[in-house]
Amino acid sequence: MADDWGVREMVHIMRGAIDRDDGMSVLEIMIAAVILFIVLTGVLGLVGTTTMMGVDAKQRNVMVNALNAYIERVQSLPFDSVDLEANGGILASEETTRVGEFTITIRPGVEDGSNEALKNLTVSITISAPQRASVSMSTTVPIRDRSQFLTQANRSPETDPSIAFIDAYTPPEGAVVWDSSCLGATGVLKLAVEATASEGRTITNVALWIDDSYVAKDTLLNPATWNPATQTFTESTFVWDTRQTEDIVQEDGVTYIPVEIIADGMRTVSAYVLDDQGVSVYTVRHLLVDNHAPGIPGVPVTTVGSNTSATLNWLKSSDGTTDSDHYQVRMFKQPLDDTGPVLPFEHWPEVTVGTPTGTSLAYTTGTSFSRYYPVVRALSPRPLASAYTTGTPIFVTRPLITGGYTITQSNKVYTVTSTLTCSAPTFPTSGLTYRWYRFTATAPTPVAVGTGATLSVNAVQLTVLNQNVPCPSVSYYCVASYTPLGVHGGTPESSTSNTVVTTATGPVGSTAYGVGSW
Repeated sequence: MADDWGVREMVHIMRGAIDRDDGMSVLEIMIAAVILFIVLTGVLGLVGTTTMMGVDAKQRNVMVNALNAYIERVQSLPFDSVDLEANGGILASEETTRVGEFTITIRPGVEDGSNEALKNLTVSITISAPQRASVSMSTTVPIRDRSQFLTQANRSPETDPSIAFIDAYTPPEGAVVWDSSCLGATGVLKLAVEATASEGRTITNVALWIDDSYVAKDTLLNPATWNPATQTFTESTFVWDTRQTEDIVQEDGVTYIPVEIIADGMRTVSAYVLDDQGVSVYTVRHLLVDNHAPGIPGVPVTTVGSNTSATLNWLKSSDGTTDSDHYQVRMFKQPLDDTGPVLPFEHWPEVTVGTPTGTSLAYTTGTSFSRYYPVVRALSPRPLASAYTTGTPIFVTRPLITGGYTITQSNKVYTVTSTLTCSAPTFPTSGLTYRWYRFTATAPTPVAVGTGATLSVNAVQLTVLNQNVPCPSVSYYCVASYTPLGVHGGTPESSTSNTVVTTATGPVGSTAYGVGSW
């Protein structure tokens, strides 16, 4: 109402000004400007609010999708395994994954339900993104033992029907399947079963269900359900299409499009049999569906350990409702003559390949003071591969110092004389400088004692209480400062070498330093 009043008032003022010969006064112009400012402030505020609502909606949508996927995965697990690892189950106490710019953390909890066939799963989920407030929610869902609702009729081992998968045709437990194929000799994804009713009874229905959510179908959308009305039944020709679809209505409420409904990951295939007395039993087999490549893992983070070693760590990626099967790590080393700005993944020589099943890789380079670019991708069991990570920070292994020392003694004074060399970078640099530092047990604060790649004939005198006291140790390290050239270069950096220490405790001739510590 305030905005409408402002507009009417401004129109009234302008009409009055038009009717007069002297035009608008300064006061009238100021009043009109104030009214216009108030109107525009309201409009701009509405635009900002609408934008923030859109961002929040996207964040919550990603969170809800991740929550639903997690719950569906837990529901597909064997009932006895639904518990935290600390309690003998297979659920991790915390799972973290990335979806685009969002980081999602899931913390489950499991409690016993009101009966032995029921558990309560509580899932707490938090989603965060750079420069956005974190959003959290929690929900509790029941997890039921499927056998609890399959025994409505009177049960007896002597009269219950039986059903089993035919191993000669059906893939084994945990087999990898895709499309209408599977790993194995035949390569055809058959779900073969045989069922028998007790004497005097007949089988009224046999059905194959996926995760107790969808009846299995073949490529012609024929459902895996039969009504034989016989005492025995065998089906060995049904070929399951793991890409079976379901027509999903679109936003217009009229158009339907086919959508794949079987998610990648470990799926539970249940074979049910029902006899004419209303007794139903079932058996299950778990198959790993692998139709699509997994998601891209998180950008690896590098921890440099020494002159030849580093450890890469990255966030795991999902392959449907399960984690990716394994990862491939590739490492590229910058040549000494390569100062071009092109991404290293395109033209630096590859020096190593690793395929860890976990989300870390301890890496040995073989050369000191070198510059590397790592990339990681996730693979499924077939294997199907995700794209490689991008934007990984380049890392540099540490320089190595080598050399030797001598020790002489004159009464209560030891003289330790060292000659040391620090390795040169194997990548292009500018402004390369070295600074050497020495310290002893009696003077533990490092003191700068030289520059240059080689520290020549550096002598230190150590005085002891008497000539029978062992010679104190002397330690050195070097700091190399430089600016890397080429890809992602141009910013000054520094690298610290290993620390070498004398081990002789008395006069000794030329002795080599060990690698020391990092």
